Amino acid sequence: IVDLATAGKASFNIVCHEWNPKGIGGACLRPCYTALDQARLYHRKEIWDVLHKAGAFPHQRCKKPKRENPFDVRARQDRGGGDQGYTRQEHGDRYADFTFQEWADEAEMDAKMLEIVKGLKDELKDFGKLSEADQTKLFRKLCLRWHPDKHHEDEKPLATRIFQWIQHVKVDAWEQKAWTA
Repeated sequence: IVDLATAGKASFNIVCHEWNPKGIGGACLRPCYTALDQARLYHRKEIWDVLHKAGAFPHQRCKKPKRENPFDVRARQDRGGGDQGYTRQEHGDRYADFTFQEWADEAEMDAKMLEIVKGLKDELKDFGKLSEADQTKLFRKLCLRWHPDKHHEDEKPLATRIFQWIQHVKVDAWEQKAWTA
Protein backbone atom coordinates (compact mmCIF):
# COMPACT_ATOMS: atom_id res chain seq x y z
CA ILE A 1 0.00 0.00 0.00
CA VAL A 2 2.86 2.33 0.82
CA ASP A 3 4.37 1.64 -2.62
CA LEU A 4 1.04 2.52 -4.28
CA ALA A 5 0.83 5.77 -2.33
CA THR A 6 4.43 6.62 -3.12
CA ALA A 7 3.74 5.99 -6.82
CA GLY A 8 0.71 8.31 -6.63
CA LYS A 9 -1.79 5.50 -7.28
CA ALA A 10 -3.37 5.62 -3.80
CA SER A 11 -3.89 8.14 -1.04
CA PHE A 12 -3.82 7.82 2.72
CA ASN A 13 -5.40 11.23 3.04
CA ILE A 14 -9.03 10.28 2.62
CA VAL A 15 -11.28 11.66 5.33
CA CYS A 16 -13.85 9.17 6.63
CA HIS A 17 -16.96 10.09 8.62
CA GLU A 18 -19.06 8.08 11.04
CA TRP A 19 -22.72 8.96 10.54
CA ASN A 20 -25.89 8.64 12.57
CA PRO A 21 -29.44 9.62 11.59
CA LYS A 22 -28.91 13.12 13.02
CA GLY A 23 -25.64 13.83 11.20
CA ILE A 24 -21.89 13.34 11.55
CA GLY A 25 -20.51 12.05 14.81
CA GLY A 26 -22.43 11.58 18.00
CA ALA A 27 -22.22 9.28 20.98
CA CYS A 28 -19.33 6.84 20.47
CA LEU A 29 -18.82 8.03 16.87
CA ARG A 30 -15.90 10.01 15.50
CA PRO A 31 -16.87 12.91 13.24
CA CYS A 32 -13.91 12.43 10.88
CA TYR A 33 -10.61 10.61 10.68
CA THR A 34 -7.89 9.36 8.34
CA ALA A 35 -5.69 6.27 8.47
CA LEU A 36 -3.05 8.28 10.36
CA ASP A 37 -5.64 9.33 12.98
CA GLN A 38 -6.67 5.70 13.45
CA ALA A 39 -3.06 4.58 13.95
CA ARG A 40 -2.58 7.30 16.57
CA LEU A 41 -5.90 6.54 18.27
CA TYR A 42 -5.10 2.84 18.63
CA HIS A 43 -1.48 3.48 19.72
CA ARG A 44 0.03 1.72 16.71
CA LYS A 45 3.29 3.66 16.61
CA GLU A 46 4.87 1.38 13.99
CA ILE A 47 1.93 1.87 11.61
CA TRP A 48 1.83 5.62 12.36
CA ASP A 49 5.56 5.89 11.48
CA VAL A 50 5.06 4.10 8.14
CA LEU A 51 2.01 6.20 7.24
CA HIS A 52 3.65 9.46 8.26
CA LYS A 53 6.79 8.60 6.26
CA ALA A 54 4.56 7.84 3.23
CA GLY A 55 2.99 11.31 3.43
CA ALA A 56 -0.23 10.65 5.36
CA PHE A 57 -1.87 13.55 7.18
CA PRO A 58 -4.27 13.83 10.11
CA HIS A 59 -7.83 14.80 9.18
CA GLN A 60 -7.25 18.43 10.23
CA ARG A 61 -4.82 18.90 7.32
CA CYS A 62 -6.98 17.16 4.69
CA LYS A 63 -9.70 18.61 2.49
CA LYS A 64 -13.07 17.50 3.79
CA PRO A 65 -15.47 16.54 1.01
CA LYS A 66 -19.04 17.80 1.14
CA ARG A 67 -21.23 14.79 1.77
CA GLU A 68 -24.91 14.46 2.42
CA ASN A 69 -26.00 12.41 5.41
CA PRO A 70 -26.52 8.87 4.02
CA PHE A 71 -29.52 8.40 6.32
CA ASP A 72 -31.18 11.39 4.60
CA VAL A 73 -30.30 9.99 1.16
CA ARG A 74 -31.81 6.60 2.07
CA ALA A 75 -34.97 8.21 3.47
CA ARG A 76 -35.38 10.22 0.24
CA GLN A 77 -34.86 7.06 -1.84
CA ASP A 78 -37.43 5.20 0.26
CA ARG A 79 -39.94 7.99 -0.42
CA GLY A 80 -39.25 7.63 -4.14
CA GLY A 81 -37.21 10.81 -4.43
CA GLY A 82 -34.37 9.09 -6.23
CA ASP A 83 -30.70 9.81 -5.85
CA GLN A 84 -28.88 12.38 -7.95
CA GLY A 85 -25.49 10.75 -7.32
CA TYR A 86 -24.21 7.25 -7.86
CA THR A 87 -26.20 4.90 -10.06
CA ARG A 88 -25.73 1.22 -9.31
CA GLN A 89 -24.88 -0.97 -12.27
CA GLU A 90 -26.04 -4.53 -11.79
CA HIS A 91 -24.39 -7.52 -13.42
CA GLY A 92 -26.28 -10.73 -14.02
CA ASP A 93 -23.82 -12.90 -12.10
CA ARG A 94 -22.93 -10.40 -9.37
CA TYR A 95 -24.14 -12.65 -6.53
CA ALA A 96 -23.52 -16.00 -8.19
CA ASP A 97 -20.91 -17.09 -5.63
CA PHE A 98 -22.89 -15.94 -2.58
CA THR A 99 -25.58 -17.64 -0.60
CA PHE A 100 -27.73 -15.34 1.47
CA GLN A 101 -29.60 -16.67 4.45
CA GLU A 102 -31.90 -14.69 6.67
CA TRP A 103 -31.05 -15.51 10.29
CA ALA A 104 -34.65 -15.32 11.42
CA ASP A 105 -35.89 -17.58 8.60
CA GLU A 106 -37.73 -20.43 10.31
CA ALA A 107 -37.47 -22.60 7.16
CA GLU A 108 -33.79 -23.25 7.97
CA MET A 109 -34.44 -24.27 11.60
CA ASP A 110 -34.86 -27.79 12.88
CA ALA A 111 -37.89 -28.74 15.00
CA LYS A 112 -36.11 -28.25 18.35
CA MET A 113 -34.84 -24.81 17.41
CA LEU A 114 -38.26 -23.80 16.03
CA GLU A 115 -39.82 -24.70 19.38
CA ILE A 116 -37.22 -22.69 21.32
CA VAL A 117 -37.48 -19.68 18.97
CA LYS A 118 -41.27 -19.75 19.37
CA GLY A 119 -40.80 -19.47 23.14
CA LEU A 120 -38.27 -16.67 22.71
CA LYS A 121 -40.67 -14.78 20.44
CA ASP A 122 -43.32 -15.06 23.17
CA GLU A 123 -40.83 -13.53 25.65
CA LEU A 124 -40.04 -10.75 23.15
CA LYS A 125 -43.65 -9.97 22.14
CA ASP A 126 -43.89 -6.88 24.40
CA PHE A 127 -40.35 -5.71 23.59
CA GLY A 128 -41.46 -2.46 21.95
CA LYS A 129 -43.42 -1.42 25.06
CA LEU A 130 -40.41 -1.75 27.38
CA SER A 131 -38.07 1.06 28.38
CA GLU A 132 -34.59 1.04 26.87
CA ALA A 133 -33.13 -0.19 30.18
CA ASP A 134 -35.67 -3.04 30.36
CA GLN A 135 -34.98 -3.95 26.72
CA THR A 136 -31.27 -4.19 27.51
CA LYS A 137 -31.99 -6.33 30.58
CA LEU A 138 -34.21 -8.65 28.55
CA PHE A 139 -31.58 -9.20 25.85
CA ARG A 140 -28.86 -9.65 28.48
CA LYS A 141 -30.97 -12.28 30.26
CA LEU A 142 -31.64 -14.16 27.00
CA CYS A 143 -27.98 -13.99 25.97
CA LEU A 144 -26.84 -15.30 29.35
CA ARG A 145 -29.38 -18.14 29.19
CA TRP A 146 -28.35 -19.20 25.67
CA HIS A 147 -24.62 -18.46 25.71
CA PRO A 148 -22.85 -21.56 24.30
CA ASP A 149 -20.36 -21.65 27.20
CA LYS A 150 -23.26 -22.24 29.62
CA HIS A 151 -24.27 -25.49 27.87
CA HIS A 152 -22.85 -29.01 27.73
CA GLU A 153 -20.76 -30.01 24.71
CA ASP A 154 -23.63 -31.91 23.07
CA GLU A 155 -25.93 -28.85 23.34
CA LYS A 156 -23.39 -26.24 22.20
CA PRO A 157 -24.27 -26.27 18.47
CA LEU A 158 -27.95 -25.60 19.20
CA ALA A 159 -27.10 -23.00 21.87
CA THR A 160 -24.74 -21.28 19.42
CA ARG A 161 -27.42 -21.02 16.73
CA ILE A 162 -29.99 -19.71 19.21
CA PHE A 163 -27.47 -17.24 20.65
CA GLN A 164 -26.75 -15.99 17.11
CA TRP A 165 -30.49 -15.72 16.44
CA ILE A 166 -30.90 -13.61 19.61
CA GLN A 167 -27.98 -11.38 18.58
CA HIS A 168 -29.51 -10.88 15.13
CA VAL A 169 -32.90 -9.99 16.62
CA LYS A 170 -31.17 -7.54 18.98
CA VAL A 171 -29.29 -5.83 16.14
CA ASP A 172 -32.48 -5.61 14.06
CA ALA A 173 -34.34 -4.07 17.00
CA TRP A 174 -31.62 -1.47 17.62
CA GLU A 175 -31.40 -0.59 13.90
CA GLN A 176 -35.18 -0.28 13.67
CA LYS A 177 -35.09 2.03 16.68
CA ALA A 178 -32.35 4.15 15.07
CA TRP A 179 -34.32 4.49 11.82
CA THR A 180 -37.55 5.49 13.59
CA ALA A 181 -35.95 7.88 16.09
